[in-house]
Amino acid sequence: MSSRWQQYRRAAAPLPAETLVWPFGGRGLDHVGVRGRPVSEPLPRCADDEILVRVDALGLCASDAKMVRMGSDYPLFFDRDFAAEPARLGHEAALTVVSVGEQWRAQFYPGLRLGIQPDVYLNGQRAIFGVNIPGAMTQYLTLGRDVLASDHGSCVFPVLSGVSYAEIALLEPWACVDVAYSATARRLEPKAGGLLWIKGEPGDDTWYEMSRPLDSGTVVLSDVPASLAAWVHGQPVRVIECSGPAALAELEQLSGGQGADDIILLNPAEATSVSIAVEALAARGALVLVSDDRLHEPVDVDISKLHYQHLALLGCTGPDIAEAYGVRRNRSDLRPGGVLWIMGAGGAMGRMHIQRALQITDGPRAIIATNRGVDRLQTLIADYAGLAESSGRELVAFSPTAEPGRLSDEVNRLTGGRGCDDVVVVVPSAAAVGDAVPFLADDGLLMVFAGVPAGNRVALPLDRAARRGAQFTGTSGSTVADQLRVLEKIQDGALTAAQTVAAVGGMRAMKDGLQAVIEQRYPGKVMIYPQLVDLPLLSLPELELALPDVYSELAAGPLWTARAEQVLIEHYWTP
Repeated sequence: MSSRWQQYRRAAAPLPAETLVWPFGGRGLDHVGVRGRPVSEPLPRCADDEILVRVDALGLCASDAKMVRMGSDYPLFFDRDFAAEPARLGHEAALTVVSVGEQWRAQFYPGLRLGIQPDVYLNGQRAIFGVNIPGAMTQYLTLGRDVLASDHGSCVFPVLSGVSYAEIALLEPWACVDVAYSATARRLEPKAGGLLWIKGEPGDDTWYEMSRPLDSGTVVLSDVPASLAAWVHGQPVRVIECSGPAALAELEQLSGGQGADDIILLNPAEATSVSIAVEALAARGALVLVSDDRLHEPVDVDISKLHYQHLALLGCTGPDIAEAYGVRRNRSDLRPGGVLWIMGAGGAMGRMHIQRALQITDGPRAIIATNRGVDRLQTLIADYAGLAESSGRELVAFSPTAEPGRLSDEVNRLTGGRGCDDVVVVVPSAAAVGDAVPFLADDGLLMVFAGVPAGNRVALPLDRAARRGAQFTGTSGSTVADQLRVLEKIQDGALTAAQTVAAVGGMRAMKDGLQAVIEQRYPGKVMIYPQLVDLPLLSLPELELALPDVYSELAAGPLWTARAEQVLIEHYWTP
């Protein structure tokens, strides 16, 4: 190990007086930086309740591109006034501690490498590093108590040797992919101490039962059959009875405008009432649709709410309502031996879903990968054909735009007309979700992985959730525990996370990198190394001529490696 590399890894070089920063002033690439360039600011001072960290690597995300395109319309900016308060993006980061405030010296020390979880909860409210909290599009930044002592504890965690900076930065997106297939991604049981609304239909005296105790805090009953109402009154919960129309106002008041944690709909007659109930759910809420043969209309659902608020839309035929809950009926991972369709497979996140599906032990027997552009699909097949063959799984990739009719043909060939067991939509489009529904098996799982603006609605056949066990879900974000689980897979050799890196660049190439993500120029991730100030944006194949000493350390593919990263920093970092 060279002395130069040791100096960098240990953060032993003198700190600069200034740091380069890319501020974000609102919608459009023209508002990234000032006159298209980063600005120089004084190095932040580390207060007693802060730590100062160096940004070693930053993965550029489709969410970053979406924020640039949408500005204050991005749902998680909450209509921010960028003229008064510019933001700083960047949430997929590898960090190194360079200075420690007095209050944190027992936990941190200079040279300690950190991963970071962007979702920060403060007094129950969600804030996001790289959105509401200034992010990592800078060379140095301070982290305070909001990140270091959030409601759920510290949002940073140590990463010891054996993992590259790029892999640390990729922990967050890989965790988002991995947790999407976990039962922890959404709540499958009534919330203990929560607010539950049970709504029946006037005049319906169907027998319902619940083979589990209720541990909700408050239960609102609307037009519930007398037998079930009597059972609820016998539970150790607060009970409020009111008509359906009045219940929405009651829920609004009881929840402080947050919505009901759980809603049970008993044999609803109209899709409109189901749609209203979905709107009345709180974040991470669960709706149970109990229906046998009454509801057949599709239900309009706000796809943004489904995705960003991690809703669980469950169901059963009854009479036991408890049958809808839990992992026995609700599958979270891909169906073993099934057929998976990934819509939008050519981008970085789509490729991650494909890689995971090919590498898990009990994966699908066939994967249909579609993308509008053909070039990305050709690269995808070249990169993953070997892995598909070695895992004994069929990988089919094509563009439905270029080959109309092939999707129907492939789904029929692979499923016998039953439909896909799993459909993952990695396209930020509500219309794409609607297009996917006809190809889903009656008992299939449809996952909305890419976010869309609020208010974009899609008609979903939720009656299948009750009668066939179909699942409709959306996931966004991850937790520290999710990232640590991915980190363990990387360390064990079960996941080659850096395989998704497609291009690298330095600090001044940040805007070029964002433009490349917006244009979908590369088949994988753009990785920025902020300490390498003037490194231009280069695809991995372009390294052969531009930086041959780095290119020689790539794995066959070419694929990014820890050794290539080390050579890049050793040769091009200026202390």
